Amino acid sequence: MLAEAEARAQFIDEEIEVRFATKPGPPTSFVWRGKEYCIVEILSWRRKLDLRRRWWQRRHRDYYVVRTDTGQVFEIYLHRAPGRRYWVLFRELVT
Repeated sequence: MLAEAEARAQFIDEEIEVRFATKPGPPTSFVWRGKEYCIVEILSWRRKLDLRRRWWQRRHRDYYVVRTDTGQVFEIYLHRAPGRRYWVLFRELVT
């Protein structure tokens, strides 16, 4: 089912604010375009490591596929690069 949703995904690619119940820990909600979406389920998680660059130049990403309280399924990621970390709403998966 997730593969079908990925095939019909809507690309968004916008920076978002992510909130946590406890840190460290998984995200519990995010704010996109002024609206807060509560995460009710984390459907999958994966880490993409950039091992082709020298350690001080590497950029890593933690991807989460989440279901929100609105029933929507989104893929978000944490981009970790030298000097800057930020969250991105990558796409909405149409189920």
